Amino acid sequence: MIGPLRLLFVDDDADIRMIVALTLARDPAIALDAVASADEALARMRVGTPPDAALLDVSMPDMDGPTLAAALHTIAPRLPVIFMTAHSRERELAVLRAAGAVGVIVKPFEPLKLVDQIRALL
Repeated sequence: MIGPLRLLFVDDDADIRMIVALTLARDPAIALDAVASADEALARMRVGTPPDAALLDVSMPDMDGPTLAAALHTIAPRLPVIFMTAHSRERELAVLRAAGAVGVIVKPFEPLKLVDQIRALL
């Protein structure tokens, strides 16, 4: 890959967005676009170059992560999606994988390991 990994991150929690942004900013090979809602994510996808991957919160008020992933895939069918969730039961993780996830990162996550987790899943 030439240039940084362009990652779209969607989470309605401002604190989580800040932690992820600060964590990923430590890696100059990642260009993060963090947004607070599915609507913002879809708007970003409709203009400009699509990201290389998406990191999506599962539980959001306007549209959940799996529904957003399906909508993103109508714009960029091959977009790899990683979900972030506090739900770690195998049944719940299987549903996310069935929704097309390349992987799932369970919250709370370890900020210092986040970059490695994302890279390993992609």
